[in-house]
Amino acid sequence: MTGTSKNRGGDDVETRIGWRMAGLGMETASFVLGGVVLGWIIREVFGGGDVWIIVGAVAGIASGISQLIRGGLKLNRQLDRAAERRNTGPGSGPDKA
Repeated sequence: MTGTSKNRGGDDVETRIGWRMAGLGMETASFVLGGVVLGWIIREVFGGGDVWIIVGAVAGIASGISQLIRGGLKLNRQLDRAAERRNTGPGSGPDKA
């Protein structure tokens, strides 16, 4: 085996969590875009002017921010656990004897 597969430590876990956090932004944008598209479809089917697009956008923003907060809190807890494992491993700090 090469050395790269053996070097999976805390930094690799933290990097993956960081990329997931970056992906939350794209997920939030897709919720907003989905709300706008849904509002546009409702406007085309039922009529009623641009109000449906605005309602869809607001619903998309609300659901997107909700997912962003929930996902961010979850990933922050994972990041804290990874940091604790890295800091409490053998030889990670001074002995308190």
